[in-house]
Amino acid sequence: MHIHETVFWVDASVRMQTSNLEQVYQRAVNRSRGLVMFDDCAHNIFMATHSQMYRYLPITKDLAVKVGMYGASVIFICRSKEVRNA
Repeated sequence: MHIHETVFWVDASVRMQTSNLEQVYQRAVNRSRGLVMFDDCAHNIFMATHSQMYRYLPITKDLAVKVGMYGASVIFICRSKEVRNA
């Protein structure tokens, strides 16, 4: 089994413009405590969730209105205490 310190998830819709990931790595390690999501959506979770799903999700509609949403096309995860605890 291989244990890696970082994972960089990129789906097939993403076009990379550089192979230098040093800034991304530094952001994950120094500022985000291990998780960087790049695709900030212009809406909250409430706008993207069918109203009947709140029966099953551990979040209220009122809270969902306050929580921003990110796309899952590009995610950089670095091994950290915060990521493990989440």
